[in-house]
Amino acid sequence: MSINQRQFNQLNEMGISLWTSRAQNGQNDLDKQSYISIDLAELSEHQLFKDILQSAGVTIGEVIKQNQHLNLGLFDWYFIDSSEAKDYTISYKNNKLITPSISLIASSPKFKKQLWNEIESHIL
Repeated sequence: MSINQRQFNQLNEMGISLWTSRAQNGQNDLDKQSYISIDLAELSEHQLFKDILQSAGVTIGEVIKQNQHLNLGLFDWYFIDSSEAKDYTISYKNNKLITPSISLIASSPKFKKQLWNEIESHIL
């Protein structure tokens, strides 16, 4: 059974320690990519971002900005550098959604379709 970072932190705060494998806890897949800095105020102005939050049943108040990602409770959302995004495929694995920037997704029908397919398949 996998849990997200928020659930892991809550269990640790309650004094419940969990065994985690290095692959699950080590961020192996995530270390291979460059991530862009996240401005939550800027993201919240994008209609696409609002639509995604609404479809996942998350309010903007529940979104937690962390070092390289957004913690949405159900999943963590990472944004890759646009220079790496040209031939990129949006992915969802181990409660981690990895996408190009929201503005790049909004301007690309290909990325919009991939994003909604991942959300529909894994999050909803």
